[in-house]
This record gives sequence, structure tokens and C-alpha cells, in this order.
Amino acid sequence: MKRAVHAWVELYGTQSGSWLSATRIDAGQGLADPLPPPADEPLYMLGAAHRACLDPAVELLRRGLAIFDHPLQEAFVDVPPHGQAPANGLPAQRGRCPFCQDLELNPTKEDIYPKWLIRELRRLGVRSGSPDPRQRKIEWPTTPVCQQCNNNWMSVLENDVSSILLPMFFSTRLVSEQEQVRLALWAAMKAVLFDSAGEAVIPHGFGQSLELFRHPHPGMYVWIAAYHDSNPLSLVVRPIYTAGEVEGGSDQLDGWCATFSVLRVAFQVFVPFAEGDLAPLPDFHGSVVKLWPPLGEVLDWPPPYCFDSKSINGLAARINDNCEVIQMEVTLTEAVREPGPPSPAPTP
Repeated sequence: MKRAVHAWVELYGTQSGSWLSATRIDAGQGLADPLPPPADEPLYMLGAAHRACLDPAVELLRRGLAIFDHPLQEAFVDVPPHGQAPANGLPAQRGRCPFCQDLELNPTKEDIYPKWLIRELRRLGVRSGSPDPRQRKIEWPTTPVCQQCNNNWMSVLENDVSSILLPMFFSTRLVSEQEQVRLALWAAMKAVLFDSAGEAVIPHGFGQSLELFRHPHPGMYVWIAAYHDSNPLSLVVRPIYTAGEVEGGSDQLDGWCATFSVLRVAFQVFVPFAEGDLAPLPDFHGSVVKLWPPLGEVLDWPPPYCFDSKSINGLAARINDNCEVIQMEVTLTEAVREPGPPSPAPTP
């Protein structure tokens, strides 16, 4: 095994395979032998393997058949209290990138709203921190992200999505299946950034899955809708709780949902923390379209009706725990369908 850039799985442990641990594994999955590791054998960074090759690699290590053709780098393990291994279901630790989980030795302040969007908002007269009281003011929030993620896959994704979203702001178009997946990945990335900028609760495996696979985690849900309002950047965050099973017990956080707008488009990202089927949700007369998991259909944009800064609260409230009484008074306006340039033919 050899260390690789952007490896899906990195293996640590003893050279004999008596104790092994793997990092950068998807949300809800993991590999770690019981702590503490043996005191009579040194620990090493053993190498990297494709996720699909993890089980064969572990088997070779357990049987002492793995061949190392390079010097091994010594590794160390911090044993947490009570000998419990770190859980992939916990939020990203402060000081670590919310995506790759690397230590933020030289973190960059990532603009949650990208520069291309800020330029477009400014072109339309939206200002941040303008001294002119007649100008609408919007703050541009940031959150720390490692330079590797920020300058590589995240930068590429922003460039890809800008060419998809900008035409959607003002004209009709057909959105291909591949473009819908890119939009879903972008929306999921923004949700993780919104979470990271506040009191992070999303299990770090979900953010890590975006960096590893370049699409949302299979357990995520992403929808898209049309939006039009004088406030182009709405954000509604809803933690989803279920009541404690024991009387007087504390409620359990079972999910997290972010509903946000970017100029003329709204996204909704739901991250469930427990497995199960999602109950049927209102689509507001076909005005909310699922992006992820993909439907395998071309999207005719925009949908029939659009939301505004008030009705988007009704869109956010459709994700709930069925325990609270939800009243949704939603007034929608008909979406304006301005013809735009013809969409490019799909790549064969």
C-alpha cells in the first residue's frame, strides 16, 4: 500500500496487524480496534487504500501478508476518556476542516456566499456594509476551511455551479441530470458551511463524504425551488428533535435542515442523523423539486411558483418531527418564465 493524495481510506496501526484503525471513512461507518492500542508494538501510518479495497487490505494486514515497499511513518493515538473511540457521528472538532478533517494549521476564511454571487448581488445594487442607508446591506459570513479543500475541489465546484446558476436566476432553461447533481453537491457543501459557522451539529462524516466522493452523502436530501424577494439571501435553520422516550428525558437531535436562498433560487438540505424513510412532503403544487437522491429526469426550470422571504418559512417547516403542531400559511406567486438562450445539448 502507498500513501496517495485524496486517499479514500488511510490505515493506521501495528505492522503485524494486531491493532488497526482507519480514517476518512464515510458517515456512519468506521474501523477501529478497541482502545488502547498495544503498548509493546509501535504504531505506523500503514498506507492508503480505495474504500472498496478496505476489507482485503485489513485481511492482508491481519494475516501478516502485507508488503511494505517504503519506510513507514510512525503514528500516535490520543486515547480519549473511558477508552471510547472517536465516533464518526460526532460533529467536526473545532480546529479541523469540516470536510477533510485535517487540522487547520493555516485555515482560510471561506466566504459561505461565493465571490461570483457577491459580484452578481452588487451588480444588482445589493451592498454589504455600505455607508449609504438607502442601500440594502448584507453581511458576507465566513467560516474556517483548510487551504487544500478551499483551493481545490471547492474552488472547482464553485466555478462549475456559477455557470449553471447564473442563467437560472433570470431565464428559463433545462437543467440536465449531471447539472442537478452538481447543484445538489454545492447546496450540501453550503449547508455544512452554515453548520460549521454556528454551533456545529452535523456528523463530520457527512462533510467528509462530500470531499471524498464529490456528491452528497446517500443519506442526505436536497431540493430546489424558485425564489424572488428584495432580500436575496434568506436562511432558515431547523434542528429536528424527537421527544425523549422516558418521561422527563431530554429530547434527541435526530436531524438538521437548512433552507436558504441565493438570489432567485432556493435550496433545502436535510441531514437525518438516524436511518429511516422520509415521510411524504408537500411540494407546493410542484414548486419544490428533489435534486438528491436524483430522480433521473431533466429539470424544466423554473417550477410553477416561487417563494419569498416569508413563504420560505413554510418551505422550511415542511421538515419536522411530526411531534410539534406545524401551521404553514404559504402564499406563492407565479414564477416568471423569461426565455433565455437555448440550453446546450447534453454531452453523450
